[in-house]
Amino acid sequence: MRTQRSLKNLIYGGLSQAVYSLLNFVVRFALIHTLGIEAVSLNGLFTEVIAVLSLAEMGVGSAIVYHLYAPLKDQDEERLAKLMNLFRSAYRLIALAIFVIGLVLLPFVHRLVSRMEIDLNYLRLIYFLFLLQTASSYLFSYKTALLNADQKVYVISQCTMAVRIVSTGVSIAFLTATKNYIVYLLIQIAAVLSINIAISIRADRQYPFLKRKDRLPAAEKKEVLSNVKYLFVVVLSGKITNSTDNILISTMVGTLRVGAYGSYTMIVNALNSILLQIHHATTGSIGNLVAEGDHCHTESVLRRLTFITYCPTVFSAVGIYVVSTPLIRLVFGEEYLLAMPVVFVCTMNFCIYLIKNPLWAVMSVSGLFAENKNISVTGDILNLIVSILLGKWLGIAGILLGTSCTLIVQHVLKTRLLFQRFLHLPARAYVSLISRELICCAVCMLTAQGVCAMLPIANPYWQIVVYGVCAELTAVGINMLFFYRMQEFDYAFKMGRAVLQMVLRRKKRQKG
Repeated sequence: MRTQRSLKNLIYGGLSQAVYSLLNFVVRFALIHTLGIEAVSLNGLFTEVIAVLSLAEMGVGSAIVYHLYAPLKDQDEERLAKLMNLFRSAYRLIALAIFVIGLVLLPFVHRLVSRMEIDLNYLRLIYFLFLLQTASSYLFSYKTALLNADQKVYVISQCTMAVRIVSTGVSIAFLTATKNYIVYLLIQIAAVLSINIAISIRADRQYPFLKRKDRLPAAEKKEVLSNVKYLFVVVLSGKITNSTDNILISTMVGTLRVGAYGSYTMIVNALNSILLQIHHATTGSIGNLVAEGDHCHTESVLRRLTFITYCPTVFSAVGIYVVSTPLIRLVFGEEYLLAMPVVFVCTMNFCIYLIKNPLWAVMSVSGLFAENKNISVTGDILNLIVSILLGKWLGIAGILLGTSCTLIVQHVLKTRLLFQRFLHLPARAYVSLISRELICCAVCMLTAQGVCAMLPIANPYWQIVVYGVCAELTAVGINMLFFYRMQEFDYAFKMGRAVLQMVLRRKKRQKG
């Protein structure tokens, strides 16, 4: 049952994100060709500014999702209703906090923009619309936590995909007709609200107990809020690690370079959002698995999930590294290109970010909230120091290396904490697997680049196709050499074969 739900979540989630990524590419193309690099750069900058403001969530989501697994397993509707009522109240306060803090920062937002001339009132209006979109989304989004915990991510995917298809069509039509960025942002606000309202309606239908007004006793509320206090630092850490690169690039290198960097992150984020469905599809299963208490089995599943996550990640990373530059040159133009060392660091961060997710998922349901906060603080301090120091010397590459250092240090420290304090098992096998994966990914990328450099292809379309094929063939060969004798490889191969057979049987039954 757990595997079937995870697979269903993965299929719907992957399809939804693939559609969304394609739509995002089309919208970015429309933005560039109707409004230019200035609008695209501001879009990337304020997306990260508002993401940092969203630290007001303070770990409420993670803390309450952690508390949902046991009552879901026991079908304790009374306790679920109490927790969700706490969740609803917390997120209303979060929406208010984000909006108020955002308004306080409004007079200073122009200080984030450098080497770019823009009307101050227009700049502040754009920022205000981004703020309004984020704050309003929290009024309804809390019910997604229950669907996530109950392994029903496919419901979220269905609602998101339907609304995004409609809103993208409307956005492109208005951009083409009006060339007005403000109208585009208003459509995005309406889309976000529509998605959350649709998910809320579906959740109410599936969980009638959400209408109950039961409240948590004071002692239990205190326990949940205690976990929230510790998770605040962890959530803040994630925001600093993942949501400051564009801000630092804008202030240290120039706002227009955010637009160029955004062309690459658009490709990275598209693949990232699709591959993250593996993580989202299995999070509920991991929560249920940890609740069973078999630590040896949990450690084995962690290694298997890590390798299963790595497999599509490495092929995506090699493709990004080799194909992104000729693709961006063809679609957007030379002014959107970055140097290959920058692309290499960006792509490695993509790989590290994804393969860490199984470990992060187990950590999130281990209950080690208090211990985890110190790791987050250490990573954040390192991130800011390295990003600022190397950013002055190496520019964008230095800023991205700060993110690399943070992800690696946090991964090492979280591994040690989980295996020593929760699993009580040696971490050698897991550390060996992660090390092999990162080394193999780097080798694949550099080897594929060297092979493609020896192929003088003038036609840009054929260049993208041939480079992509060579990159993937190179990755297949190198990964076979690195992993074919490992247990995780054998498990992933058998799982892939089983999924393929299941799909073929289903198609055969449909034809019959």
